[in-house]
Amino acid sequence: MKINNLNRIALGINAADGINVISLGFKLMKKPNKTSEEEIAAKAFIKSFRWTVVLVLLSCAVLAVMTGFAMSATGMEYKGGYTESRTGRMEDGQIRYVKNELYYINPEEYGLSSNLPDNTHITVYFNENDDVVACINADEVNGIREQRMILMAVSLVLCIVVLLAFAVIARTTFGKPWYQWVNSIRGI
Repeated sequence: MKINNLNRIALGINAADGINVISLGFKLMKKPNKTSEEEIAAKAFIKSFRWTVVLVLLSCAVLAVMTGFAMSATGMEYKGGYTESRTGRMEDGQIRYVKNELYYINPEEYGLSSNLPDNTHITVYFNENDDVVACINADEVNGIREQRMILMAVSLVLCIVVLLAFAVIARTTFGKPWYQWVNSIRGI
């Protein structure tokens, strides 16, 4: 590899950091007759690159798992057959829903307590004959989904913090020779 190629890459780094720095690192790894400073920088680059890839893939895996968990069923949904569902609400110990007309049904017939607070949202399920087949507490299901979304957001923030902390740690510890070498050639 000619030194001119390294100079051209170094000048390109000033225009666009990202991929040019990675390209420079791999070209430095392949360069024959490296100086001792370049040898140390190349080793620091490969160590930084490997850890960066591992942490990014780990973060992606964590976020993929958390997204799947947040979107999965809560276990409280109605699993039987139905053709339609509507949202009703509790009113004076009964479920109030509208299906062309206003209806009131007893929640205890469908496994819910009549002591639920007024305005609690209830999902009402109907069969093909427009008969009510099941009711579930929609507020409870939505609460579980909200908790899962909060957990996913916390995981996202945690992944970002870990990646940012890694960037700072890498620049000051095992990756320091690489970053010093890149900074030294930027002035070329």
